[in-house]
Amino acid sequence: MVRVVKKVISILSLAIVLTLICTGCEEEKKVAKESNYNVLHCTRKSTTQDNLTTSLKYSIYYDNLYVTKTVSVEKVTSTSDDLLEKYKTAYENVFANYKGIPYYNNTVEKVGDTVTSTTIIDYEHLDYKKILEIEGEDGNIFESDGKVKKKTLVSLYKKYGAKCE
Repeated sequence: MVRVVKKVISILSLAIVLTLICTGCEEEKKVAKESNYNVLHCTRKSTTQDNLTTSLKYSIYYDNLYVTKTVSVEKVTSTSDDLLEKYKTAYENVFANYKGIPYYNNTVEKVGDTVTSTTIIDYEHLDYKKILEIEGEDGNIFESDGKVKKKTLVSLYKKYGAKCE
């Protein structure tokens, strides 16, 4: 009987913690809106022949014409553990070049049947010249003053099939 009570208390405690975390997420959304930044979401979903699905969500925070921050969440879901490991490694390799750049943060994790890559870029504080050293100047999204126009980023996302609203 004591074990059952302890399990119930443990489950309820977990539910309370999850509720607090989710409430915090809602609060974060409110803060973003209240801080005079608008948010535009661009999404894309696809399924391949081998039943691999991708879900991409790019949140563009902007003030007037210019991007202030982006939060990109890319998810790959598959029943093949080998395929997921390949995607995880590929994401880690792509973002290895950006490690250590202040205000450019990426995490890659595999949980269950999904690999998730989350990238947060603070364009207001980012040293864009470090990005140009990695990516080169041809076709970059930065203006000469280091800012990124919202319409430039939206065009890039749409070019790769995302819908923005």
